[in-house]
Amino acid sequence: MRSKPSKGFLAREQRRVLLTVHALLMIFGLTACALANRMLSPGHFWVQWVALAWGALFLVHLGFFSRDTLATMGRKR
Repeated sequence: MRSKPSKGFLAREQRRVLLTVHALLMIFGLTACALANRMLSPGHFWVQWVALAWGALFLVHLGFFSRDTLATMGRKR
């Protein structure tokens, strides 16, 4: 019986926490940008470009997360 989590589990948990933090920052950041867009320049809708860029970065982060997570799930040799 294990007394502490494996290194692979700890690595996956750390990446999951980082991905969750990134998602929360994206949500709050985009909300702030949408409010700023609405208040500062209601005639110009620019927040979609921020959302597009941030979404692309999130997908890149998700790609690294998936690749690194799958790498830690192999059997020990």
